[in-house]
Amino acid sequence: MKINIAHLYYDLLNLYGEQGNIVALKDAFIKQGVDINIDLLTVGDKINFNKYDLFYMGSGTKDNLLIALEDFRKYISKFKTAIKNNKYFISTGNSHEIFGKFIERDNEKHKALDIFDYYVKQNPVRIVGESLMEFGGLDPILGFQNRSCVMQMSDNHLFSVIEGHADNYKSSFEGYLENNFFGTYLIGPLLIRNPHLTDYIVKDILEAKKLPYKEITDTFEYKAYKEYLKNFYDQ
Repeated sequence: MKINIAHLYYDLLNLYGEQGNIVALKDAFIKQGVDINIDLLTVGDKINFNKYDLFYMGSGTKDNLLIALEDFRKYISKFKTAIKNNKYFISTGNSHEIFGKFIERDNEKHKALDIFDYYVKQNPVRIVGESLMEFGGLDPILGFQNRSCVMQMSDNHLFSVIEGHADNYKSSFEGYLENNFFGTYLIGPLLIRNPHLTDYIVKDILEAKKLPYKEITDTFEYKAYKEYLKNFYDQ
């Protein structure tokens, strides 16, 4: 059996080396002995939501993000169905902004896809820095943030903040989670820096397909994770 991944707007939403998340997923599936196919899709390409097991969207400039937003409008219904059917969708950096109600920045307000119940407004100062998060009983999640906006939401939180920046200054959470939609400002790339999160996703996809999963933690990725974690705890 082959695992199919769609890298959406790979040429537009490509800041901060976020294509590394695709590399992390590919390597993790290969280590499990699973064949993998990755399609690079952009504006004008047809997205077959039935074909793919996982969709990935990275971070982009304001202009490129709006281009992707407008192109994705035609997929709102199919996207909602895919999320209800527990398809994995990982959106890092600012790309998950497009799935909310609106994006307000630079004195402009743009209607977003209005799929999830959150909205985004520009912050007076840019938010930059390392973060440490809690998720689902896993070891802490590492990430970096470099964003200009704050996000307002009331539920469906992805991470609890241990250290660093939350969605906004009144929140203690970061990111959005609905079924298997993961939306977060964390970059790094997220899945490179957190091999245990990558394996969490890989294991879930394989088990859903009744394919075997073998725990593999004696890797450079896990060693790097443990060393970097010391920056937070060995002070």
